[in-house]
Amino acid sequence: MNQLLLIPIVAFAKLLTLALRVSGRGSGTALPGYVIGRYFPFVLESLVSQIPTVVAITGTNGKTTSQTMLSAILDQRPGAKVLRNKAGANLSQGILSELLKQSSPLGRLDFTHAVLEVEEATLPRIASLLKPSIIAVTNLYRDQLDAYGEIDHTEKLIRDGIAQCPTAAVVVNGDDPRTARLTQGLGNATYFISLAPEYARFLPYEGQLNLRDVNSQGLEATHIHINEDLTTDFAVQGQINHQAVHLPQAKTVSPGFFHVYNALTAIAIANLLGIDGATAVTGLQTFKPAFGRGEILVRHQGDKQVNYRLLLVKNPASFSLSLELLRNISALKLILAINDNTADSKDVSWLWDSELERLNQADIDWILCTGLRAKDMAVRLKYALDQPPGPIPTAESIREAIDLSFEKAGPGDTVFVLPTYTAMLEFRKLMGKTLDRV
Repeated sequence: MNQLLLIPIVAFAKLLTLALRVSGRGSGTALPGYVIGRYFPFVLESLVSQIPTVVAITGTNGKTTSQTMLSAILDQRPGAKVLRNKAGANLSQGILSELLKQSSPLGRLDFTHAVLEVEEATLPRIASLLKPSIIAVTNLYRDQLDAYGEIDHTEKLIRDGIAQCPTAAVVVNGDDPRTARLTQGLGNATYFISLAPEYARFLPYEGQLNLRDVNSQGLEATHIHINEDLTTDFAVQGQINHQAVHLPQAKTVSPGFFHVYNALTAIAIANLLGIDGATAVTGLQTFKPAFGRGEILVRHQGDKQVNYRLLLVKNPASFSLSLELLRNISALKLILAINDNTADSKDVSWLWDSELERLNQADIDWILCTGLRAKDMAVRLKYALDQPPGPIPTAESIREAIDLSFEKAGPGDTVFVLPTYTAMLEFRKLMGKTLDRV
């Protein structure tokens, strides 16, 4: 009976998505799922149950990048067809919207794998419906207090989600003390990913760095090197299902030590899905950064070209780690784009917990603040910088900031942009990029 009901429901969802796009009121990444989920709650389970293998990826930072990396690896497997909520719509309505979008008119899904980014508080609400064979948790940092509350609450939510899936294999960040303990007392097979201690000690975890047992199941990255173009080389060693894994050379185009964790997560999941290490390395070479996560946008005007590299910031950890990465850039040209919309966090006090002082070790050419809270960002810089590179202009209009930065930059220069989520979406739109093109 439910299968027959899917036909008119899917038709309605597709019409609603089309209407949103034609009217310019949205791209259908959330509203169709919200409406269908509210009035026909059985649809999510009916659709996702058609996909043989479901992987759920959650955590504070790195969900989208880990998902995109894993999808690139799975694309190397002949016959694999991967569904993912690639627009970053990771609430239940976003996941359902993607399932509805990809369904045939008869409500059928022809995919071998679903790789789903799941928001932390959403996992316990839908874990029993998704029935994932693998759950990955990237990290647990202090995030938007007005959305999640204290981090202890977020940790409990994720553990509750895992507990609903006793047969799921769990891949966790073994260096993060909070994620490393998530499955304690649960029966889930657990695989820990980590960086060699000389790299992991620089990561701002909540609590003391967890030292992974070398005999535990999982993977460790060694010989990490960030290249001048911000690509990252690393080696991998460890064991999955008591089989040795040794990859002497891997590379990711996403910059920074923290993205090596995402690559390790993708490699570990791929191994659990039966994909060998060499294929995983090849898949990573085809990976392109997810929107706003190291993505490069280009603006041309006459003979002048300026590159803009977007590094999304959403909490003190991501902000501080991106600033650490930029310390190695010569003549740094930097835009800080801070909004306080609901998806960014209305409370911008997190700016004061971010280690802007790391910019004192950077070779700064100029800084520009933009977004709804541009002035707040400028005040934070006033207290962080020992020697500011001259007056720091503010332009609440992101369009104005793009124009001003283009004037200030030289031909061929790269401007680094650290935006909050909605500022990133606006920046991309003004540069001619939309989620529908991702």
